[in-house]
Amino acid sequence: MFQFPKERKLCNGRAIDKLFATGESILEKPFRALWNFEENNDKVFVKLLIVVSKKNIKLAARRNVVRRRIKEAYRLHKTHLDYFLETNNKQLNLALIYQEKEILEYKAIEQKINLLLSRLINKL
Repeated sequence: MFQFPKERKLCNGRAIDKLFATGESILEKPFRALWNFEENNDKVFVKLLIVVSKKNIKLAARRNVVRRRIKEAYRLHKTHLDYFLETNNKQLNLALIYQEKEILEYKAIEQKINLLLSRLINKL
């Protein structure tokens, strides 16, 4: 079973504020990715934050469905990003922001996450 432990989550308030203030971004509809680099203090190379706005999707159960689909798609396609960051010994703070008003099918989310992560690796 896939686990998303706390050390892989971006939950430090100062780091999140810094990410949204000074981070670079890529837009790939329906996602926007924000990222910045940080000192690599532990063995984790990517700290992830998934944002699904209450403004766009009202019901919490539906927001959770979107979060679960994003986590699974990220899990399947994160290996190239982890390998790239491990070879360069960097830590990436990454926020994936879902900006659509309706819930997309899993296949569409998976394709967009894959495309977004490959564009991110090329940009780094």
